[in-house]
Amino acid sequence: MRGLVWIATLLALAGQAQALSCMRTDAISTFEDLAAAPEAYFVLHGVLTFDESGLPPFVQQDPVSDPAPLQAQFTGKGLTAQGFSKDYTGPVTLQITCAGPWCGRVQSGQDAIVFVPADDPALTVTAGPCGGRLFYDPTPETLAMLTACMQGGVCSAE
Repeated sequence: MRGLVWIATLLALAGQAQALSCMRTDAISTFEDLAAAPEAYFVLHGVLTFDESGLPPFVQQDPVSDPAPLQAQFTGKGLTAQGFSKDYTGPVTLQITCAGPWCGRVQSGQDAIVFVPADDPALTVTAGPCGGRLFYDPTPETLAMLTACMQGGVCSAE
């Protein structure tokens, strides 16, 4: 009987661990994926600021639906063929999404690369439990590679 309880416990823990596993992507792979998508996206580099008190907990006890969007401010530059050269400062909508009880995490005031749909007049930054299209603390190499991608040059995450 103790063996069955032990096996049941292991199976329960394995299911929880599997539910939390995410295939985290990077900014270059995301650029490549979105470049092949039918929709257009803006690539922004800068700082997203917002009131963190409006964020849901990372793990919700009673997941019902995605939380209400938060208003945020983005200050930075948009990616063009000349690099991150187009100034963009303005309001954005921050949408946290959840998968079951696990919700996305974001931090206010951090240097980041953000991919946002270009068809929405109010730019929406989405943060899901597996990261989404928001990448913190990009390296100079990542910024240079994104510029090369935008110019149609070598675009590789490796």
